[in-house]
Amino acid sequence: MKVIFAICFFSLAIFLCLLPPDTAWSNPPPPSSGDRSQQEDRTSLQPPFGDDLLPDIDTLMKPNYLPWGPLTSGPFFTGNANTVPVGSFFIRSAWSDNLMFGQGLNLSSMTGESRIDVGLMKNLEMDVVVPVGINSQNSAGTNFQRITEWGVGDTVIFFRYNFLLENDVYSLWHRPSLTIEPQFVLPSGKYTELSPTANGLDQMGNGTYNEGLYLIVKKSAKPFRLFFMVGDVVQNPTTVGANYASNNVTFTPIPCTPTGQCQSGRFDMVDGNLIDYSFALEHVLNDDYGLGYILEIVGQTQTGTSLVFGNATVPSWSYLWVAPSIELKYPSTRRMAVTWSLGVALPLYQSNIPQMYTPFGMATVWYNGVFGYRGE
Repeated sequence: MKVIFAICFFSLAIFLCLLPPDTAWSNPPPPSSGDRSQQEDRTSLQPPFGDDLLPDIDTLMKPNYLPWGPLTSGPFFTGNANTVPVGSFFIRSAWSDNLMFGQGLNLSSMTGESRIDVGLMKNLEMDVVVPVGINSQNSAGTNFQRITEWGVGDTVIFFRYNFLLENDVYSLWHRPSLTIEPQFVLPSGKYTELSPTANGLDQMGNGTYNEGLYLIVKKSAKPFRLFFMVGDVVQNPTTVGANYASNNVTFTPIPCTPTGQCQSGRFDMVDGNLIDYSFALEHVLNDDYGLGYILEIVGQTQTGTSLVFGNATVPSWSYLWVAPSIELKYPSTRRMAVTWSLGVALPLYQSNIPQMYTPFGMATVWYNGVFGYRGE
């Protein structure tokens, strides 16, 4: 079944990549008055590092330029609908720490993600994320002795295809940028043969091959930018054993029947569908330095049923966070730039998971190739 899902998602991505350009990708109209008259009309620019050998492939490769779209760090949890141009890429190091307190629990579950995004062709990019987890606990479960475990988590591979580009970056009431993102998760993290003395902290993955599909929306209204992302992830069943935790958040007891008879040893586990949703408002205060602030609303819900595999054998859960952050770009040249951001996610609502407070930050190194401007 997982093979069928993978084939379907890849087929969808390839089909959309082969669609011919249409008016949805036409150049945006130039500013008409006021602030717009002072902006540089980048729709008429040649690539920043122009090359006479490239004009024949402009239609296939050259991105559409927007008259306003400064490079910033951007939202932490919410994806960006604009894609990386061909020949450009960025490398990102992002860290977040789920801090859980109360009811005899004092747990830090830190995740560091190394990510690379590469432009494959016009409107299409490929992204690879490899996380490293560092879990530590000092609570009643460990006799108040601090224990720490670390390891590689589950690898995420996804593609972003920007099939519609916004045509006016000054007005909120014109069309937005729209992007689809098929996503695949490979179970590279440890999830079995967990040590009883580690209290589950040595688990770094779910052990499932996951397939997801996301829709990403972006709309500019200078000096603000709005981002929205929603996605559904199907998590394939797997066989697990003692000390396994569902999504490394909710510890899962060995399944028991209503009469009290419980399984022992290894057992088959089915996660419910995982629904992601987030919204971000970015206010760019200074274009040159990518200085600004962002307010995000972030949520996840794991349902009690899998779209494909039936009823889940682990508890359902959900949460909703508010996540303010600040951002800065420095240093910056035409060829390379570094962006920074720092923030914290605070719980608005949580169900069936411990109370969490999540500080986060990221640093991104951007490399602009021959086509330079990212159009974000």
